[in-house]
Amino acid sequence: MHRTVRLRYASLALAASIFAAPAGRASAQAPAAQPSAAASPSASATPRPLGLHASLDASLTSIDQSTRGPGQIGPEASGFIAGAPLAPNTPYDFFSSAPQTPGVAGIGQAIATAAYGFRTFDATITGGFGDVDGSVTNAAYWGESLFPALNPHLGAQALPYRIAFPAHAGEDDGRTFRASLLGATLASADGNVRVRGGYFDLAQTDRFAFAQPALTSVNPAIGFATPETLGNGAPALDDWSPVATQLPLDGFDLVAKRGDGTLEVTTAALPSLPGESARLDMGSLVSDRGEGTRFSADLVHVATSGLPFVTTVPFGADPTYDVTPQGVLPTSTLDGQRQTIAAGRGAFHISTAYALDGTVEIGRTWYDASDPARPGTARPGGYYHAGLTKTKGRVTASLDVYRMEARYAPIILPYGVPENQWSAAFAWPGQWLKSNYQSIDNTVLGVNRQGYRLRYFVDKGPLEVHLEYVDLRQISPETTATAEQTGFVDGYYLPQAPAAATFGRQRRYGFWAAWHPAFGDVTLDVVDDTLNRPTGAGHPLDGVSYEVPQAILTVDRRVSPNVIASMGLGRYAMDGRFSEPIDFAERSFVAGAEVRETSRASVLVSFRRSAFAGVSTFPAAGTSPDFTGSLLVIEQRLHL
Repeated sequence: MHRTVRLRYASLALAASIFAAPAGRASAQAPAAQPSAAASPSASATPRPLGLHASLDASLTSIDQSTRGPGQIGPEASGFIAGAPLAPNTPYDFFSSAPQTPGVAGIGQAIATAAYGFRTFDATITGGFGDVDGSVTNAAYWGESLFPALNPHLGAQALPYRIAFPAHAGEDDGRTFRASLLGATLASADGNVRVRGGYFDLAQTDRFAFAQPALTSVNPAIGFATPETLGNGAPALDDWSPVATQLPLDGFDLVAKRGDGTLEVTTAALPSLPGESARLDMGSLVSDRGEGTRFSADLVHVATSGLPFVTTVPFGADPTYDVTPQGVLPTSTLDGQRQTIAAGRGAFHISTAYALDGTVEIGRTWYDASDPARPGTARPGGYYHAGLTKTKGRVTASLDVYRMEARYAPIILPYGVPENQWSAAFAWPGQWLKSNYQSIDNTVLGVNRQGYRLRYFVDKGPLEVHLEYVDLRQISPETTATAEQTGFVDGYYLPQAPAAATFGRQRRYGFWAAWHPAFGDVTLDVVDDTLNRPTGAGHPLDGVSYEVPQAILTVDRRVSPNVIASMGLGRYAMDGRFSEPIDFAERSFVAGAEVRETSRASVLVSFRRSAFAGVSTFPAAGTSPDFTGSLLVIEQRLHL
């Protein structure tokens, strides 16, 4: 079956490109719109069109991945399939945490939008369909974010996704087609009032108050970047942007503007496991004065209901502690969580003469849950950030100071499928709990951390350079006593005995450089994380001392305004100790091209080759973690 899928979807994508007009006839200034189930209708053109107008955005994606080696099925596989929180060391891509499993998948998706312009308002309706055939794992993780009715990460059950460690293509195949209405919008003629229902992205949000859940799939691209990159993303044509960068919300949204103020009120469902529910109620008010001066306030409430679930924190009901090779792993059962965040942000000019700008962010959380381990121990938690930015010519320098307390935004929100992230407990970046996501953005610092970040950027020249240094420390020690207090979370280290408590520290060094000679663009993307937590006498499992160096060298060339080609070589390693010894690395080669055939059609071809080698963290199992994998992605996009 996998050969049929490969031929059908690859031939459809290539046929669409062959029958498109030659690239020379395309306008370099006419970008093709991108299909997105979550995208809101674009702003009306001038003059505003009346009557009926419609569009269709479609994509055909072929994914073909092969792997070989003993690391395809590690000793943790059976437990991971059964839902054990001890995640596997392999087989997954370190750069993205997406599983590397053999299989062939074809994905066809289309989003249709019909709008009718009345004299005083516009009405828009959006719908579409999605078709998946072949390897369910590859379709769910290595293609565009799937159509909502098919997307298991949103909780959809139509696609028969399950955790699998196939050794050969065809072992996790499935076939599903779904068509559905995605949303509707009513907007005033002047655009000052808009009401949306269905799937959508927020119009405005301060990410330290609320952030939509990030994708767990990897958007097709001709390059790749380190997870904490200081760069501008993978090389691409100007109009080849990702279909989605986050999972959409499902509910209702009102946006109203007056003067420089914008109010947004939202009620929506968040991705959750079957039988469980998570809901967001949010209001945000923004005053944008222009030229970098912006003030905002947010009030956010998130609550869970439905079936209780087991997760890796001990402050829920019936806490247990299992001694694993990666340390003391706690679990408990959570139910009826409630979290409220009140937040405010200000961005303003401190001195126009000296080009000095400031940012202040303050947030406060109140959290509780039904039947916690220690009733009455819930306490508010805070988030505080102050930043200074100095700009002079091509140079921008900044200093930011952060504090995110252990009880800030601690609500545990499982994704739409168990174990969305395939990475081990010690994988980095790992500021949260793998198959769960935090309701805020924790990419700068994780919960229970405080410290500072220094940046120095030189942009817009033949040589661009970005530098970063981050130094973060634990605020409160994580012990079996503190971790049982309601809402106490440390998103990385595992609990210690109270008498043996120590403090962890993270330092991050970032470097990104782009050289723009006549033959193309050369970029070097380097990040090095070092993480340490000393161990007390008699507690060897508490020790954390290891380094996570990551580097990618990329060369890309814009052959013409309609063609870009790229190739890159990267290495991601983990070396040191997280309770157990850790010593392995992934080397990856990525090459591909994007071609704009017409103003309405574009095609992408991408090839990735990865090799994983190291020492097993389960020496008693006698299984090597080594494996290799090859991934070919072909995607055709059409706009009609």
